[in-house]
Amino acid sequence: MKNRNDPHRDASWILPVFIPHLGCPHRCLFCDQHLTSRTGSAPAPEAVRSRLETQVPRCKPGKGTRRQIAFYGGSFTGVDAVLQREYLLAVRKFLARGWIDSVRVSARPDELNPERLAFLREHGVRTVEVGVQSLSDRVLEENRRGCTAAQALEAIRNVQAAGLEAGAQIMAGLPGDTGRECVATVDALCGVRPDFIRIYPLLVLRGTGLARRFLRGRYRPLDLAAAVALCAAMLARFRNASIPVVRIGLHHEEGLPGDRGGVLAGPVHPAFGFLVQAFLYRQALLRVLAVQGEPVPGGLCFRIHPGDRPLFSGHQRENLRMLQAITGTGNIKVVEDPQMPRGQVERLEPRATTGKACGVPAPAPCLWRVQDACVTPGDP
Repeated sequence: MKNRNDPHRDASWILPVFIPHLGCPHRCLFCDQHLTSRTGSAPAPEAVRSRLETQVPRCKPGKGTRRQIAFYGGSFTGVDAVLQREYLLAVRKFLARGWIDSVRVSARPDELNPERLAFLREHGVRTVEVGVQSLSDRVLEENRRGCTAAQALEAIRNVQAAGLEAGAQIMAGLPGDTGRECVATVDALCGVRPDFIRIYPLLVLRGTGLARRFLRGRYRPLDLAAAVALCAAMLARFRNASIPVVRIGLHHEEGLPGDRGGVLAGPVHPAFGFLVQAFLYRQALLRVLAVQGEPVPGGLCFRIHPGDRPLFSGHQRENLRMLQAITGTGNIKVVEDPQMPRGQVERLEPRATTGKACGVPAPAPCLWRVQDACVTPGDP
């Protein structure tokens, strides 16, 4: 499910078809798509058609939601051209009947030349997700990606030039990445401006080359707190550049958070994306308090957008407890204002004697955007 607390979430309804490792020329150090997709092998085109005939008519996405079928898990443009065509023909009638609007695929950067993209466009593909992972050549080489940063940037430009929507998938915590490489990757992507981003913290999956390295003591994954802070820094930079981040961490139904047996180590959490967003919100609250100083008698009061209430409280009320601990007051009120922009926090003066929860804005300016709250992975 999509995170309803994310104002930058993707407005697409996506029915995934997993084709694990299909089209991939080799196995990357960290990868096991059979595990992450819970799919043993790629389905035949006829099996895809039969499944869609059952599922698509029953699905009722919200009004105005773009409906897509997505081929995930391999590198679609690396699949044999005949098989590519058969997969795309399997979904053609759903396009013709208006049951879906378009198709999306994921692919390696080195398999996205103009000719292959033109073929995709002719067959109803409108979105291409590029497996960037990192834009550090040293990190890419250490993780056996088999492609370069220059190829990844060229792939995004090629997708854009073909008139298709370009997405970029990146990872945090890769071997050889100190965190600085992640931030540099974000800054480089902001330069080419893909249409959306997915951020995945690296997990150590059983049976992978990374698992063997981990068991020999040659790799230490990010712990949960470090992964949250790093991904928050990445998210903040993308938001400052107005580039939507549509996913942070694996979907719960993608298997890993609910089934730790396949994961040896790493920052596993079923609400990882929410933790990242709540971390940014916590930084914004801290900066509001830093501007205002000590709370006035009567406690604290903030104005927020109604949709930000869960982020204000934080995971298991962590943000609220933080406010109570550092200010010494349990009297914390919130005014929900639909006119308040998502992701902004304003402190108000409490009105303890008027019967109203809060009054006018506090004397000093204290309006903060959440994306301003965390811009370096070293932030507390």
